[in-house]
Amino acid sequence: MLITETTVDVRYPDMDTVGVVHHGVYAIWYEIARMDFFEKAGLPFSQMSRYDVHPVMVNLNQNFLAPIRYPGQVVIRTSVRSFAPRKLELSYELTSAQSGELCSTATSFHIWTGPDFKSYDIEKNHPGIYEMIVKAAT
Repeated sequence: MLITETTVDVRYPDMDTVGVVHHGVYAIWYEIARMDFFEKAGLPFSQMSRYDVHPVMVNLNQNFLAPIRYPGQVVIRTSVRSFAPRKLELSYELTSAQSGELCSTATSFHIWTGPDFKSYDIEKNHPGIYEMIVKAAT
């Protein structure tokens, strides 16, 4: 199973008025980690776009466990939680790079879409892409 680790710098603009990272920033960090995961799985977004295949996110569930403050870095571990020819679910664990404390967990649910942005069976239409997902998940 492929588990990627993506390090992201905490920027001063990420803070809210009480001095912790604003909750909206986490979604951006998870997107950075997701793109890194696909890249390391051999499926960069640029390649999928050439084939008109898109893992469209339809749900993001986040749990906030500990605050993150500036300055610092976070490490996001990303892996496949479940998959099928038309869907994909990823799992994330976000920790403080300094303390190792688990600060947030999340899952994102995606449907595969084709050129018309409707649900798309990648196993049938792009077996090579599906095989790379299977490889990353097992």
